[in-house]
Amino acid sequence: MDSTLILIPFFLEKYISEKKWTLKVIEQLSDEDIVWAPTPESNSIANLVTHIWGTVHQRIETVFFHVPDTRDRDG
Repeated sequence: MDSTLILIPFFLEKYISEKKWTLKVIEQLSDEDIVWAPTPESNSIANLVTHIWGTVHQRIETVFFHVPDTRDRDG
């Protein structure tokens, strides 16, 4: 059996758990909190969530569905 098929339920359960926890935390923040950054060079929570979402999406596609990685890391 393909090891990917064995791991899918584990990773799906972990993803759902982490997403639920993350959304509970974000729901407690105001809009101002979400876009605030400590310095001009720092990322806001909104920016970090966007980056994390992109990474998770890319990993799921490339690992489980064998879609080529097309993200522009330099852009």
